[in-house]
Amino acid sequence: MVALFLSSCSGIKPGATKSGKKYYETFFVGEEGTQFFVKPFIFENRKLNEEAHLDFTFRYKDNLNSNARINYSLYVNEIIRTVDSMNITTPIINITNTENTLLFNERTKNNFKSRFSTEVPMRSLKKLFENDDWEIHVYAQGKKHTFYSSNKTNKKVEALNHNVFVLFQ
Repeated sequence: MVALFLSSCSGIKPGATKSGKKYYETFFVGEEGTQFFVKPFIFENRKLNEEAHLDFTFRYKDNLNSNARINYSLYVNEIIRTVDSMNITTPIINITNTENTLLFNERTKNNFKSRFSTEVPMRSLKKLFENDDWEIHVYAQGKKHTFYSSNKTNKKVEALNHNVFVLFQ
């Protein structure tokens, strides 16, 4: 009877924000501090059956005076060779990047995957993580592609802000 009670209690989890450790990896890089890799977030446009996946890499030691790299993959119904601009918006910040480097293109099962890279100031990235309601707008080849964060992505953003970005000054 006691074993049944203890095993049933082990399944109870607190409702607090998770540590977020499964959403990122850290690497010590000596004099340059710690390198962070934030695993991909998925943004969707369900009407068009398209997705954007964003991941982030940055280093932090004492301050936010560096840049972070955003790598993003667009899963859309056409090959995208050039991006005029990529825009990430929340109710508190708007980040626009006009320098987007094509990494590669490949065919997927239902769409094409176009992978790009860009940089943003660390201060802007920290501000971005203060709100979990993101929209991604990609202007490419005369078209606008819009992607929205899912509830799962919102929870990842909240966990990362609460456990990682809050530590940076």
